[in-house]
Amino acid sequence: MRILFTTLWLSVCIGTVHGQIVEDSRGASTTNAKVGDAFTDTNNPIYQLFQGKRLELWSLRPIQKPNIPQPTFDNWSRNPIDRFLLSDWQKSGGTPCDDAPPQDLVRRLSFHLTGLPPSYDRCQDFLTDASDLQWEQLVDAWLASPRYGEHWARMWLDVVRYSDSNGFDWDEFRPQAWRYRDYVVGAWNCNLPFDQFVLEQLAGDEMVNGQPKDSVDQRRWIATGYLRMGPYDNAAKLFNEQDRARVEVLSDLTETTGSAFLGLTLACCRCHDHKTEPLSHADHYRFRAFFAATRFAEDQSLELEKDHQELERHNQQLTNSIEKLSKDLEKWFEQVALDNQVGEIEYDTKNEEKKKKQRLERIRKSMNEGQKEDLQKRERMIEELRGRIRKPSTGILMTDHTKNVDPIHVLYQGDHRQIREEVQPGFPSVLDPNTPSLEQPISRSTTGRRWTLAKWIVDTKNPWTARVIVNRIWQMHFGAGIVETPNDFGWTGTSPTHPELLDYLASELIESGWSIKHLQRLIVTSHAYRMKSLTRTTDTIDAKGNRMCSSRSGLYRLSAESLRDSLLEVCDQLRYISGGPPIWPTLSKEVLQANPAVLDDNETKTKGWYPSPANEQSVRSIYLIQKRTLRLPWMETFDQPENAVSCPRRETSIVAPQALTLMNGELSLSASMRLSKQLSEETAEQSSQISEAFRRILAREPKETEMRACRAFLKNQTLAELINVLLNSNEFVFIP
Repeated sequence: MRILFTTLWLSVCIGTVHGQIVEDSRGASTTNAKVGDAFTDTNNPIYQLFQGKRLELWSLRPIQKPNIPQPTFDNWSRNPIDRFLLSDWQKSGGTPCDDAPPQDLVRRLSFHLTGLPPSYDRCQDFLTDASDLQWEQLVDAWLASPRYGEHWARMWLDVVRYSDSNGFDWDEFRPQAWRYRDYVVGAWNCNLPFDQFVLEQLAGDEMVNGQPKDSVDQRRWIATGYLRMGPYDNAAKLFNEQDRARVEVLSDLTETTGSAFLGLTLACCRCHDHKTEPLSHADHYRFRAFFAATRFAEDQSLELEKDHQELERHNQQLTNSIEKLSKDLEKWFEQVALDNQVGEIEYDTKNEEKKKKQRLERIRKSMNEGQKEDLQKRERMIEELRGRIRKPSTGILMTDHTKNVDPIHVLYQGDHRQIREEVQPGFPSVLDPNTPSLEQPISRSTTGRRWTLAKWIVDTKNPWTARVIVNRIWQMHFGAGIVETPNDFGWTGTSPTHPELLDYLASELIESGWSIKHLQRLIVTSHAYRMKSLTRTTDTIDAKGNRMCSSRSGLYRLSAESLRDSLLEVCDQLRYISGGPPIWPTLSKEVLQANPAVLDDNETKTKGWYPSPANEQSVRSIYLIQKRTLRLPWMETFDQPENAVSCPRRETSIVAPQALTLMNGELSLSASMRLSKQLSEETAEQSSQISEAFRRILAREPKETEMRACRAFLKNQTLAELINVLLNSNEFVFIP
């Protein structure tokens, strides 16, 4: 593979215009041209395409690990993250603000690593010993918890627009999509190196030769579910619009891959040259060509090779027995026809199958009771054998056609009917305008196109990949990324607030073997992570008039998933499972009747709504069904995003329906009643009930003023109502 990455932000001034590599006016390739040529030579295609601009973009510069600064009078820093931040703050005349209280820190860490509230005992242990060693032990414990992967998988599933259904009008349920969801959970829990995570999602099938031989091969096949996560119009074939549907799949896959892994807005150059970024119209289609050979692979068995062979032997034996019994049954029918003197009939069709069916029906009508019993016995034997045929495990997967590769053309204004010149697979031309040589993958039945793309994406010289994932991790921990537009690292996005820190963390990630947990441990053990949030204007100035700085600002409301899970957790109702098919909550008739796709079910039962048993519905929210046209009302109220396109960052609103839902909704009231019953059964003493309610919900003891207020409240209200008040408190709903 020829990857002409630059030692500066741009050393390749050769341009690509509609897929054609253009030579300069002297007739020589401009590969070795100097950076300045593109800005001054009006005949240069790069100059013409971008008006001599856009080429100094910060994200095009190679990732280079900067020296760790040494701030003056530094008795504050705990690790390099702090030194980068402190150095920048000192330059701007700022000083770090105070640390958050220990109680808030434990709550913050617990939600950030597991998405769940901390226990009372955990908080008390840290309040007793708030040392760095105790903090690191908390970090390690929660990073090792199975709850960690369930929480962090949600971030990635947002980015890749995970759904259990197709979308569009029919919005059919995808019964096997959960395997990809479980793959993501498992990848985060086992700290799968991020470069492997990328390779497997884009080209996992190309890393396997033949039937899976072990669990790693199975995992790689399942990872290709990423390629199937986009919306798919299954009704297109009824209107002879397969070409449109195919183009939409490839467009969505191209644009999601660009934004999710590289922070590129490739959607903006589907119809024309990008208006602001150094991306041409042809770049979109060159990138799309890497996916040109893809096909759905629902028929691919996920059984291990030895198990698959045994399954085939088992099924073949049954098939042979069924064929023998079926032939015997045909002979038996003919004998019955002779015995009952059933002659030939006049057929009303020329179709041989229909003729056979009509004759058998006439023979059946001629049977006596003994013959009917004999027939039922023979048919039951055949049906019993058919019922013993085992189906292999399958998934929602993708692989390649090797002989039927779609030619990819530039489409005028993105219209699949307006075909222009054909293009070959290629990377963004600003980095490498040449057509790469396709690398031979391990698989012998794929083209190597996606493997070549995936290898380029995880190449350590790629200026985007490590920065993009580091920024996503930082955003989850601090509320905003170092780059506040995580899917857009271009001119229309924001510049990094701390560019050297971003590159340091990207380098650290790569040097650690792409370990996400290593990166997160570095972040949450920094002093910057322990700082309190600045919530008021007065917080920004200390007593001496110094400008105070924090790495976070404001409180952050719990996500829809964390809030629901917390309500179930504090009342001891959260049911932990290890993945599997999604759980279907019960929805009201009003919600179901408002969605025609649910009412119009089909034979395969993929369009209706099928609630799971009530005692199974209290699982973590990541395991709930997630359809495209029918989102769960409670989750939607608390800003669960749409899943038709990549979600770079959860929007957090504070609106009246949320307060009403949390106070009067069935989930909150049920949790209040359940916890009230538990506390009443444990003790009849009012003060003990109040204290235990605080421990369960807020993981702390009530203050004296709070105890008096609660006692006064209980003179006229019930314990369940007091619990509901605590569940609606800012302390429960927000992360400090």
